Amino acid sequence: MRYFIISLALSPYLAFSEGIISGNIIDKTNQLPLEGSNISLVGTDLGVISDKDGNFSISELENGYYSISISYIGYETRVISDIWVRDKAYEFLKVELNRTAINYEGVIVTQSYFSKSNLDQYNTVNFNNDEIRRAPGAGQEISRILNALPSVASVGENRQDMLVRGGGPTENGFVIDNIYIPSISHFNNPDGRSNGPIGLINTEMVDNIEFFSNGFPAEYGNKLSSYGNISYRDGKKDSPAANISIGMGGAGGLLEGSVADDITFIGSYRRSYLDIISDAINAGGGLPSYGDFQGKLKYNPSHYDAYTILFINGNSLYEREKSESQSVGENTYGSFKNNQNTLGFAHRHIWNENAYSNTSFSISGQDAIATFYENQSDTISFRTNDQYKTLNTRQLNHIRFNDLAGGVFGFEIKNRNLDYDFLLNAVESKSNVSITNLSSFFTMQSILMNKALISIGCRANWNSYEKDISIAPRINIDLSLNKFWGNLIFNSGRYFQNPPEKYLSVVNHNDLKSVNTFQHSLTYEKLITRSTKFSISIYEKHYSNAPMMEGNQMFTDPTFLLDELRTYKNIISNGKAKTNGIEILLEKKRAINFYGLIGGSIYNSVYNDQQGVERSRNNNYGYLLNLVGGYRPNPKWEISLRWSLFGGRPYTKVDLESSNYANEEVLFYSQFNESKTPIYHNLFLRYERRLSMKYGNIITYFEFWNAYNRRNIETYFWSRDKQDILDTTYFSFIPVGGIEIEF
Repeated sequence: MRYFIISLALSPYLAFSEGIISGNIIDKTNQLPLEGSNISLVGTDLGVISDKDGNFSISELENGYYSISISYIGYETRVISDIWVRDKAYEFLKVELNRTAINYEGVIVTQSYFSKSNLDQYNTVNFNNDEIRRAPGAGQEISRILNALPSVASVGENRQDMLVRGGGPTENGFVIDNIYIPSISHFNNPDGRSNGPIGLINTEMVDNIEFFSNGFPAEYGNKLSSYGNISYRDGKKDSPAANISIGMGGAGGLLEGSVADDITFIGSYRRSYLDIISDAINAGGGLPSYGDFQGKLKYNPSHYDAYTILFINGNSLYEREKSESQSVGENTYGSFKNNQNTLGFAHRHIWNENAYSNTSFSISGQDAIATFYENQSDTISFRTNDQYKTLNTRQLNHIRFNDLAGGVFGFEIKNRNLDYDFLLNAVESKSNVSITNLSSFFTMQSILMNKALISIGCRANWNSYEKDISIAPRINIDLSLNKFWGNLIFNSGRYFQNPPEKYLSVVNHNDLKSVNTFQHSLTYEKLITRSTKFSISIYEKHYSNAPMMEGNQMFTDPTFLLDELRTYKNIISNGKAKTNGIEILLEKKRAINFYGLIGGSIYNSVYNDQQGVERSRNNNYGYLLNLVGGYRPNPKWEISLRWSLFGGRPYTKVDLESSNYANEEVLFYSQFNESKTPIYHNLFLRYERRLSMKYGNIITYFEFWNAYNRRNIETYFWSRDKQDILDTTYFSFIPVGGIEIEF
């Protein structure tokens, strides 16, 4: 390819008055810079070569959206699309190239908008900063973006919960820049679910998220269903930059820059006004408010070392006045208050061209305070005044043996100290629970028979309550088919997770066990064009040792407790469940002006109750479908939509006559989860416009949530005041607008 060489190096203090594309290119295996990489502007003859530090810059570009192709001898060519070039701002691209380990016999390799490593073949879905920002109906929230995937079931717009392949809301884990984060949600409830539409993570800070739902490698553990690897952006080096924004229920600002040649910072603050608009949007009937601050400081003294300090702080309040509760027929009133923070330190060290390490240490705290009262008597219905502290250390070592084989090994130490003071479901506890988890892991990756990429790993776990070692083996095989036939991917593994800690504070015996799942899947994946990928997966997941209420003659709650952490003293680890299903995903990256996603699944998620009867789990919708699409005719504006559909949510009918007689809700427990709410469907529309001004750039957007005002029902409940059965609904029609100013 013929290149016009525009620039050979990116000065660390580059001044710019026109649009530019700049970034840094490194080897994904060893994190070292790739000097001499070819970077070309797709659709033109313009191109540059990276300098000795891996930096590049393409300047004097007109405002608009561009795609670049990055190639280097011996490495896979990567295409990056949706790069927004505008005055007085630019995105600094951090690009990792994978080595081309071998040219597979009979396999035709083309440039692709989808990145996949030869030595890290676990199926993941990736979203970059621009894809997160523009996603219709997501409100720039990570959980709602991931809910568009066929493996992730939504619980509606009112909550942040993610239900992956039939799992519960507490079965998903996250790290940010290799630093463990206990929760990414505001508005946490005592039963493990969230109770608000806003998450803790400010997506303006996010560079990329890599989401594992089809199994995850051994370096991640103590979760059963999924893991998210979030990367925060580094602050800009050349000059300070900032933005202010106001959007879905909140306003905030972001500031980034450098304090020295090799030290950058980025930080943000957000504050809500959800309490003002709560009634208008039917946001669960409460007065939700939140605030958060997060910042990242990074020190890069050389190519071989990088030090990161990460701080995340958030607080949230859900408050329900008595008069408001009574007006909609609810039985209780009160408030939930959460304060949470994480302080993390990370160090990446490159040992040589074949090995590097990532080490992190984090301290997290959370105060969970709630008091709710009965409407009729003003007596306490439930209360919590809990404090949680988490210490976590992660150490990962990446090593390459040769062009065909490599590996990852390391350890993780986690200590959770929980001071409980609660009254939940007539169970009172004032106790301290301390749990330590020790884990070591390894993953070996290699190429077999010129066809298959195989990854074999294992994680050994020990905890302080069982004092036993559990072994979690994992395997992933990616088989390349001949010519244009695509890939077959087989994945299988075992995963362990601590039982909910609050159960350890109330059970009368100390024999609760770690919950574990064994899951396997077979996926067919085909690159239709370089910007379009199709995949279909079949999977099965089995649970064992899940917490359940022990059966007795007086009362037995058949709830599968991983779905909703109800509190009882007589809990045992004998629950069994299974989920099987089929998923289809068609992704279209924006190559020119159109992008889209079609994701759907059919699944069945069931468990055995205390009598051995097979019942639906709380979120066994049966099927899911999401259609997402966007069109950008020119760089100034864009329209997009998302239509979501899922089957009815299982619920248990209320015995109205018995409830009125007993003056408390009575369910037909013999028919537990045998009924279903009406089918859910919802349309989200979005319009976005961008303007370049002398002082900076303005991004405005306008959305219609639930555009045709569908009345979607979440569940039913018995009202003491109304002496009748009422329903709880998701958001009604709501117009959402926002503006962001960059300068």
